[in-house]
Parts: sequence; structure tokens; C-alpha cells
Amino acid sequence: MTRRAGLALVMGLALAVVASAPDARAIEVKKDIYGGSGGGAAGGGDSAPRANPLTPALQKKLMETIETESDSYVADESEKKASAQIYVDLENAKLKYFPQNTAGKIQVTAKLEGKEFKPAGEGNPRATGKRRALVFKYRLDGQNWTEVTKPAWEDVAEKGAKAAN
Repeated sequence: MTRRAGLALVMGLALAVVASAPDARAIEVKKDIYGGSGGGAAGGGDSAPRANPLTPALQKKLMETIETESDSYVADESEKKASAQIYVDLENAKLKYFPQNTAGKIQVTAKLEGKEFKPAGEGNPRATGKRRALVFKYRLDGQNWTEVTKPAWEDVAEKGAKAAN
């Protein structure tokens, strides 16, 4: 009976985590992050948190679309790594997406963010200290995601650098 109670507790916690996702302004695949400048709180002191306009089915379809479209970029970065060039580790990158509901249209900016590395000899790459993000922009048309702009690279400012500006 104890095992069933433990399983029920774990399932309840999993449901609570899934249910809390709509409160997030930005969604990170590994964990929720919150927009706003207030740190850990979702609102940051400005307005009430916006609900996530994406259903689980739309989220899944978005993840599949990003995975498919990012394959060539992952391959390009792996090729750079193999040929001892500076590369971004997209294989261990974090995916964050920012849904917006503008004039009744759902748009998403998705960022695949990874560390930049420089080859340093015998298979031991060193981080350059920079973070780069591959940015995708999509619009929901019916039940399909349509690319708004071609994916583009952007440098990611470190948290300390943002605070200093």
C-alpha cells in the first residue's frame, strides 16, 4: 500500500507542475522561467501573469517543428566541432519559448541557447564564456506552425551584464 501512496504522490506532483506551466511568461523545456524584472516571482510587480495560450498538443507540435528545423543547425555546429572551429553546443542547448497572443494570432519566439566552445587541443574544448541562441519565430495558422522569419543567431547577454546596463 505504501508503494501506491508514493506513486499517487509523485503523480500528483507531476500534475501540479504541468498545471502551473500556464502561469509562466516564458517556458523553458527543462523548467519554467519567469519574465519580468522581479526575479523569482512570475509577475515581477507589473501586471498579472499571462496565461500560456498553447495547449499541450500545440506545445508538442511546436517542439517537433523546432526539432525538425534545428537539425541542420545542429549538424553544422557538429561539423565545426569536428573540424576544430569555434562552435555552439546545440546538442546540450536549452530551449525556451515565448508565446504571444497579438490581435488574436498566436506567435512564438523560440530560442535554442547553448555555450560557445573553442577547440583546445586533444579533444578538450574550452568554453569561450559566450552564450549564443538560435532564434526561431513562428505563427500558428490553424493547427500548424508557420515560420515567420528564418532562424537567426543572437548573442545572449550574461545576467550580470544585463544588470550593469
